[in-house]
Amino acid sequence: MSRADGSLDALNFFLADVRDGLGPYLAIYLLTIQRWDAASIGLVMSIGGIAGILAQTPAGSFIDATRYKRAAVMAAAIVVTACCLILPLAPDFLSVAIAQSVAGIAGSVFAPAIAAITLGVMGPRAFARRTGRNEAFNHAGNAVAAVLAGGAAYFTGPIGLVVVMAGYSAGFLALATVAAAGLLIYAPFMPETKPPLEGLAQGGS
Repeated sequence: MSRADGSLDALNFFLADVRDGLGPYLAIYLLTIQRWDAASIGLVMSIGGIAGILAQTPAGSFIDATRYKRAAVMAAAIVVTACCLILPLAPDFLSVAIAQSVAGIAGSVFAPAIAAITLGVMGPRAFARRTGRNEAFNHAGNAVAAVLAGGAAYFTGPIGLVVVMAGYSAGFLALATVAAAGLLIYAPFMPETKPPLEGLAQGGS
């Protein structure tokens, strides 16, 4: 396994549950700990989801334009983490709605950024295979996060879900720094810095 494959494997594994924030666990937390009603929970989750959908096209354009894709992914992970951590401190409707909207907007950066980094590092010919492997490690990360979240909820209650999410994000950020350094040694990190013919040659190797 190449260094680039290993680095992308680890990045996708740790990024797995950071991409969607608390997701469905948010409803459990708001219902059982904060005693929200079902209508308010549905509304606040819809607000966050809509914000994320509306941000997808601008986020894709931003990732295409910027040369700092690694920094964009890490910044988005920090934002999602902050939005998770703010929930126990400000559980009112407005604060949660804003936090979920910001998390949804930040989360829209991950998919195009990982795709662009994968294309730049692996080349066009290896892109389809590597994308499938990205998703495999992404789902593996989701499975591990679900087990950790279930264990945290069993022993500490639903508040443990927030702690697990924060820990996953911290692990991703630490790993991203190390992995990015390895990728920079292996190949130019940003897709636009690699000449097309070189990308084709590497993708076919």
